[in-house]
Amino acid sequence: MSENSQDGFQTLGWIINNSEQGLYLVVAEERMQKEIVGIYRRGAIEVYDYKQHPGGYSFRDLQEWVLGLPETKVFMIANFHLALQDEESLKRLNFSRDMIDGLGKNFIFLITPYGDDRLVCGAYDFYSFLKLHILFDDYETESVKEEKMIPEKYELVLENVEEPEALKQKLAEAYDLIQQAKEEKEKGHYSESEKMLLYARKIKEKLLGPEHLEMAELDYELAEVYESQGRYKEAEELNKKSLSVRQRVLGEEHPETAESYNNLAGVYESQGRYREAEELYHKSLNIEEKVLGAEHPKTATGYNNLALVYARQGKYKESIIYYLKAYKIGLAKLGWNHPNTQIIYKNLEMVYTEIHPEEDFKQFLEEALRD
Repeated sequence: MSENSQDGFQTLGWIINNSEQGLYLVVAEERMQKEIVGIYRRGAIEVYDYKQHPGGYSFRDLQEWVLGLPETKVFMIANFHLALQDEESLKRLNFSRDMIDGLGKNFIFLITPYGDDRLVCGAYDFYSFLKLHILFDDYETESVKEEKMIPEKYELVLENVEEPEALKQKLAEAYDLIQQAKEEKEKGHYSESEKMLLYARKIKEKLLGPEHLEMAELDYELAEVYESQGRYKEAEELNKKSLSVRQRVLGEEHPETAESYNNLAGVYESQGRYREAEELYHKSLNIEEKVLGAEHPKTATGYNNLALVYARQGKYKESIIYYLKAYKIGLAKLGWNHPNTQIIYKNLEMVYTEIHPEEDFKQFLEEALRD
C-alpha cells in the first residue's frame, strides 16, 4: 500500500471514530473505492452504493435512507460519481448542501477523479462546504510521473526524404517502430512504447500529412498507451483526432469510424463518464449493425461493450439483454471455444448472479437461448 493510501485510511479512521458531524469527500478510482468499502463495511457505518442503486442524486432519497437508520452516525456513499452524470443532479446537490448538513450525521462521499472535477465545476457550493478532501492514489501514480519526466531520446532526421528510396526507408522505419512499440506496450513498458510511437508519428506526419488514415491508426495506438497509464486527457484528445480523420476520409457510416467511437467511449468509461461512454457505444453499434449486420462478430463486441457500461452503472437488466445478444452471436459465428465467446459468457454470468444470486444461471441461459 502506498504512503498516500495509508494516510487516507488513517484519516478515514479518524473521521469514523472521532468526528461528530460533517461532509467529507474521498477521491479514489472505483477499484480503490471497493477496497475502502470492504474495509469499513464491517464497522459501525452504513454504505449506500450507487452501483447497486442506479439513478441521479436526490436529497429526498438520501434523507429517507438516513432517517431509517437513526442509530447510525456515519454514512458512506460509494460511487457517488454515478449519481452526478447529468447537470440536473449536480444542481440538486448544489442546492441541498445545507439540508444534508442539517441531518446532523457524518457523510463520506466516494468519487472518482473525473467525478471530482465535475463536482468542483458543477456544484461548487456543495464542494466548498466539505470539511475535508481526501485523495487516494489514482491515475497520477508515481511511475507515470517519472515516465512523463523521461527526456525524449529519439531525434527526427528527415534529410533527403524526397528521394523515393529514402522515403521508403523512413516509412519502413516508422512501421518497425510501431510494431516494437506494440510489443513494449504488451510488456507494460509504456514509456518506451510512447517514445517509439511519438517518433513514428513525427515521421508519418511529415511524410504522409496529418489527415492520412495511417495517422488515425497511429493516434489510436498512442492513445492506448496513455490510457494504460491513466493519462485520460491525452488519450481522449488523440482518439478525437483519430475519429475526426476517419469521419472526413471514410465518412460516418464506416466500420473504422465505428471503431473510433468505440475507442473514445472506452476512455470515457475508464474515467467513470458512463453516460458519455454509453452514447458513443450506441453510435458505434448503430454503424456496425447497419454496415456489418446484426450477426457480425464485431457487432457482438459492440453489444458486449454496451452491456459492460450498463453493468458499471448498475443497470443490470439492460446489461443482460445486450450480453445475451453478444453471446448468441459468439456461439453461432465463433463457437464456444473461442476466447471472445467465453469472456462474454463469464460477463453474463457475473451480472446475472449479481441480481439473481439464488437462481440457476445455466437454466436461465438454456431458456434464453431457446427463445
